Amino acid sequence: MLVPTLKAKASNRKRYVKRALLALSFALPVVVVAKLSTAGFSRQDLQTHVEIDGVDYGVFDKVEGLDAGRTGNASFHKVSFRRDFVTDPSLYLWAKNVMHGRTELKDVNVVMENHDGQEVSRYVLKFCQPLSWTVEAANPAVGGFHEKIDMAVQEIAVY
Repeated sequence: MLVPTLKAKASNRKRYVKRALLALSFALPVVVVAKLSTAGFSRQDLQTHVEIDGVDYGVFDKVEGLDAGRTGNASFHKVSFRRDFVTDPSLYLWAKNVMHGRTELKDVNVVMENHDGQEVSRYVLKFCQPLSWTVEAANPAVGGFHEKIDMAVQEIAVY
């Protein structure tokens, strides 16, 4: 009686090993592809830089309105930029000069870069002028500010 029981246990072990190998043969290619192809399985972190007249105004955290249509019957797009800033140049002087009528329309480059610093895409906002500029204090214990600027843009080109 002992022999049939050992044969049964060995047979069950072989069956489990075969099932495990079969499952592994399906799972292994998925794991290998996931490791090799990080673009398909990982989130792309993009940084948005704003350049005006060759001056880099730094990274903005949030950009709204690049892909939206025109606002109502207006002949312009409304694009908003937001960021927390401490050291990057502010867009305040440009907004102030426009409010006092001392500046012309400018082209603004919005450059999207991946985490390696390679340019992924570039938006050229043509004939821009600020509509509003605001700044508010962030957490006073930590310091820093939140900057927001809304711009009127006549044309958006993507490169």
